[in-house]
Amino acid sequence: MGEPFTSSDARAAILSRNEVLRGLAAETLRIVERGTHAGRELEPLRVQAKDLCAAAAEHMEIEERLLATALGDIIGWGPALRSQIEEDHQRQRADIALAMSALEPHGPASDRLVESVRALADALLVDLESEERYLLTADIDALSVDSRGG
Repeated sequence: MGEPFTSSDARAAILSRNEVLRGLAAETLRIVERGTHAGRELEPLRVQAKDLCAAAAEHMEIEERLLATALGDIIGWGPALRSQIEEDHQRQRADIALAMSALEPHGPASDRLVESVRALADALLVDLESEERYLLTADIDALSVDSRGG
């Protein structure tokens, strides 16, 4: 077995996964922006959005396993941040479940589907930015502790 995961390693792993998810969200938005999505033209958007939903769900599961370690260096409020991220994940899971039901062939009309997918991808990008601010705070706190010999 390898060395134990440090808080810095955990944050780096989450940030790396964030980049992959950010890329999927950006590609989803590119497909949304390509133009009209009528009838069969919706299929590429449905496939991409389903991939994004699956990747986001997997990302949250992995991230939640790493959060305690990743946020361990945040002085005084690491547990509160972890709780906030976990609450955000519950909201995201509800959004993903709603999006997945909308992606079914019997789902909403094309305009509503396109807007639903756009909203999901945009919200995911905002959530990634927010989580990265939390992780940056942890890096700064870790540097502060290390610089004082802690």
